[in-house]
This record gives sequence, structure tokens and C-alpha cells, in this order.
Amino acid sequence: MPPESPKKSSRISRLRRPAVMVFAAGLLLCLLVVLAGTAVLRASLPRLEGVLKIQGLRAPVRLERDALGTVTISGRHREDLAFATGFIHGQERFFQMDLMRRRAAGELAALLGEQAVGADRQARVHRFRDLARKVVESALPSERRLLEAYRRGVTAGLADLGARPFEYIVLRQTPRPWQMEDSVLGL
Repeated sequence: MPPESPKKSSRISRLRRPAVMVFAAGLLLCLLVVLAGTAVLRASLPRLEGVLKIQGLRAPVRLERDALGTVTISGRHREDLAFATGFIHGQERFFQMDLMRRRAAGELAALLGEQAVGADRQARVHRFRDLARKVVESALPSERRLLEAYRRGVTAGLADLGARPFEYIVLRQTPRPWQMEDSVLGL
């Protein structure tokens, strides 16, 4: 086989260099996207350890996790315990809770899009959101205080995350605030 001519060889070298540069730039861009995605996902993970000082609690509340990550909550006052439960749920289960309340109220399409309209129509016939409001309005003051403490806990837990839960990032949505009647919708 005859050797390549010097002109042909230098032309190939000139073409390789830009191709290598484009490949390297693409690889760098992919790496940056992966790193940014990882940072956002990590920021959306719940707090698993540490000490928080939270306004509005009457006494200290302790959250402990066992080897499987199951939380045990201890405290002196029921409202503080409701707040702590809401905090954990807001950090670890908010998306599931959101799906549950939206499914019951017939509001899934606002989160998931047009494909959920049929399910929403079926659910709205029952007017569960209105019923849940009436349940909250007719609740005893002590029950309303527990629901409100839980709601504040959910809100605080969600706010304590470094980023919104990743499901909302994927859906390009923002979590809607938790209301007292939302807890009733989940029953």
C-alpha cells in the first residue's frame, strides 16, 4: 500500500482537531449537566440528621431514626408532635401527599396535564374538597389546632429542603401549599 501524501495527511490532521475539540466540549457539557442535576437532586433530599431550632414549638421535640430510617418522634405536646410529623411528611412524602389530595379533589390535571382530566371529572362529582372544608370548619378547636400544627409542619419541612422535590422538577411544577382540608382529603 502506498504511503499517504503529506498534503492528504495534513488535511486529515486539520479535520481531526476541530472534531476532537467539539467532542471534548460536548463531553464537558454532559459532565456539567450531570453535576448540576446531581446537585439539584441532592438538595431536594430530606434532612436526615442535625438539630433545628423552629419557632412555635412549646417544647423540644426529638426525631430519631432506626437502622432502616424509620422515624420515632417524641415530645411533650400533641401539637408539637403533629408539627414534627408534618415536617417529616413534608420532607419525605410531599409528592405522594400531593397526588393523594389532588386525586381525591379532582385536581390531578393541574399537576399532570390533560391526561388526568377524566379522573378529575370522576372525582369532582363527589365534591370531596367542599366536604373536607366543612369537616375542618366543624372540627373541635383542639382538632383544628392539631390540623394547623400538622399543616405548619408540612410547610416547614418542604421549605427546609434545598430544592423542591425532584418530581416537581421533572414535571416543571411548583408544589402547592398544604392546607388543613388537604389532610382530610387524604383520609
